[in-house]
Amino acid sequence: MNMKIATTRVADPGDNWHGPIVELTTDNHMTLTVNLPLSAAEEGSDPIERALGALSSLASAAEDERTHRSRDGKSSARSAQDRGELEDQLNKGLEDSFPASDPVATVVTSTLPKRAKADG
Repeated sequence: MNMKIATTRVADPGDNWHGPIVELTTDNHMTLTVNLPLSAAEEGSDPIERALGALSSLASAAEDERTHRSRDGKSSARSAQDRGELEDQLNKGLEDSFPASDPVATVVTSTLPKRAKADG
């Protein structure tokens, strides 16, 4: 999917409590919103440049994650939408935690100690 950024705008310049919010809209009408953290060090910098840098870093992290997943060859049953495998994992988890699933006893049995006879 090859996208181009069609429009950019600073939706909220931020204030003393919040950083700026930048909206980027692609040529296929997808809007990405980047909430930038409040940073005194970057106060004078261009929020759109900061947002583009953040998206670039995110894209790099996403590529690393994709590589990691393909190297392991594993994905979760939920992400693979494998209902049978998900059921098997759920059943195994229930079996492994079975003692914790027993109901709490509501009756407590105890005996009172016998009184010693008074010597008279």
